[in-house]
Amino acid sequence: MVAVDISGRHAVAGRYIMVSASVAARISPEGVERTRRMRLVPRVAESVDMEVVIGLMEESVRGLSGVVLAERGDLYNLERWRVESILGREFKYPESRGERRAVELAHHASFAGRRLALRLMDEGWDSVEG
Repeated sequence: MVAVDISGRHAVAGRYIMVSASVAARISPEGVERTRRMRLVPRVAESVDMEVVIGLMEESVRGLSGVVLAERGDLYNLERWRVESILGREFKYPESRGERRAVELAHHASFAGRRLALRLMDEGWDSVEG
């Protein structure tokens, strides 16, 4: 499974400084058994509309195999089948304790990545993107 979380969906000086974290992991019903790979993708945007959020999520999960997991709020509470049709791959909202823990792990990573991006910007880096 690939758990995804996006931090930074609130404006800072009129821009949205977001970080998407994807965690590819083996999950049991009770927890995360093994983390295989983690990816952080930063994005500065003028809005947080569906196109921006989906684009960020797609980039974050690219190359990681497995069913994509994300919280309902991150995808505007869309029905699962609609998210699958937009992403073009299998998707589900977390149900088991293990799935919820994987999304929680992605949340901690995205939050920490966003804090780092903000810190780098405060220190004068021109951009958090490549």
